[in-house]
Amino acid sequence: MHAGKRLGVGLALALFGGAAGCAEDPFDFGGPRSCEIVDQNAWVYQLMQDAYLFADDLPEVDPLPYESPNHLIADLRVSPDRWSRVSDRARTDKLFQEGMTVGLGFRTGSDAFDRLVVSYVSRGSPAEKAGMQRGDIVDTIGGLAIATIESEDRWDEVYGSDEPGVVVNLEVTPPYGEPRQVELVKDWIEIMTVPIAEVIEHEGREVGYLVFSTFVDTAPPELDAAFERFAAAGVRDVVVDLRYNGGGRVAVARHLVDLLVGDIASGDTSYKVKYGPGLDDQDTSRDISRLDASVKDPRRIVFITTGTTLSASELVINAVRPHANVSVVGGKTGGKPVGSHQWPFCESIAQPITFQLVNAEDEGGYFDGFTPTCEAPDDLAHALGDPQEGSLRQALHLIATGDCAAAPEPGSDANEDGELELPPEPPEPPQRTTPPVHAELDELRGWF
Repeated sequence: MHAGKRLGVGLALALFGGAAGCAEDPFDFGGPRSCEIVDQNAWVYQLMQDAYLFADDLPEVDPLPYESPNHLIADLRVSPDRWSRVSDRARTDKLFQEGMTVGLGFRTGSDAFDRLVVSYVSRGSPAEKAGMQRGDIVDTIGGLAIATIESEDRWDEVYGSDEPGVVVNLEVTPPYGEPRQVELVKDWIEIMTVPIAEVIEHEGREVGYLVFSTFVDTAPPELDAAFERFAAAGVRDVVVDLRYNGGGRVAVARHLVDLLVGDIASGDTSYKVKYGPGLDDQDTSRDISRLDASVKDPRRIVFITTGTTLSASELVINAVRPHANVSVVGGKTGGKPVGSHQWPFCESIAQPITFQLVNAEDEGGYFDGFTPTCEAPDDLAHALGDPQEGSLRQALHLIATGDCAAAPEPGSDANEDGELELPPEPPEPPQRTTPPVHAELDELRGWF
């Protein structure tokens, strides 16, 4: 970090070129005097002092020598903030407004045997077109073994730059197949926000199950279609699978809350927004609305989560809890009870953490994440939506009985009702020490 002092007001205004913003809009902080890096840095530094949730604890630095506003804002982050950033404006707009991102179209996780395994493949993506699917084991990337990539800390380079046309070569092995070479070319991918929505009949109940991938502007129509299907089937129990959902728009989170509990909590508080010291007079709250597709008299709502469940996903869980019978199944969530406004400038967007979010009972501050009611694996041996998949099976058991299903002892072949299967043991599984979770689609991880 560069040593130095905060800019004086006179210098700050000079570097902003006198753009003091519109007095009627408390969120208008003007813009930099020019798009020269020093002017961008000066403006971002002042923005952090004016709008940052943790502004009172900002370190004093000289912003001018920084290589970029993104490097500056990274040095200014105050714990527990891990998310304030400056991002590319065109890509951010494309992502949030159009649901489009550049990538290969898959993400990975670690299975019970510490192998790098494909956990999700986006429809219509280069990965899907190449025949990749959930459960494929990734053996090499760019000719490098996973152990080599890990030991040499090369994860930031093996997938190449996020530009269309970038070629990535993989060796993948289906669960019980032979290794094969796959060549993928990065391209623009249209994100399907609700890739799975179906009604599962379980123990005499019609259970609505949906996988929700991200909170972007294109999501509400897809959510509405899913809940209309649930309404037609008389669904009162819903499983919302957020295991890979890293966040997105707060407004979309509010829409999902309305669909889940709008029928029983219309007019009640959904969530409250509490700003930092520079904007605390803008604190507000949002109410729940009943929508045409809102679940009628919801009986139980279960969320499936992992450590990559963050931000707007956690907002939905927290907002629904005071109004319905809510349970969490899977793993502890990532812990992001705060959000950002977006300030466009030059070719970038500044996204400092600006506010915290609490529910109707003023519960928030969940930086350690939500602990699941019932733990369950992200069972990569089964497809998402398969009632035998570990997390969904646990959720269905919880809905039917009100209790958690007991997990079998390691190595057990137990498969009776109420017990969870482990995936079959492979021959001589490779040993890995710090398995990463890489997400080609997860540009929203930890963002609003």
